[in-house]
Amino acid sequence: MIKRFKPRSAYAQLDRMQGRWPDLRPRVSSDDRYLAWLGPLRGLQMSYDVAVQWEWRNPGSVPYVFVQAPKLRPRAGASFADIPHLLFNSEAPENSALCLFDPKGSEWDATMLIADTTVPWASEWLHHYECWHLDGIWRGPNAPGPISVGEMRAIKHASAEESKIA
Repeated sequence: MIKRFKPRSAYAQLDRMQGRWPDLRPRVSSDDRYLAWLGPLRGLQMSYDVAVQWEWRNPGSVPYVFVQAPKLRPRAGASFADIPHLLFNSEAPENSALCLFDPKGSEWDATMLIADTTVPWASEWLHHYECWHLDGIWRGPNAPGPISVGEMRAIKHASAEESKIA
């Protein structure tokens, strides 16, 4: 397979999205910086309204996916910080984006089509999210390290407790 070096144009992204995900409706932000696609995306058993957002004029930007409805929710007795693989927004946790790839691992770049990468990854994330709600086990792929902000906090707390004992 030949590796592309030229970033995909906004037109190419729009065209491919329309062909592959026609229910995701395109929008351009009023300042013409962002392209967004709004519409339904299926997980395992449920359909979710999502917003796929991409700062198309910035060559180094990556696409983000936000779940609009039904809103993401933590498991019973847990917090938003315990939901695995979120780009956690501590000021408004319900507005956190899905963590779909490891940015440090160069798993997405501007030569890729959002319709062929980000949207299928978001559907897979929603599938794993529904399963996680059933039993608390995240079966999706993981980047190195903790799978949630809550897990990271627990590790730091345990480490601090261990250092007090030593």
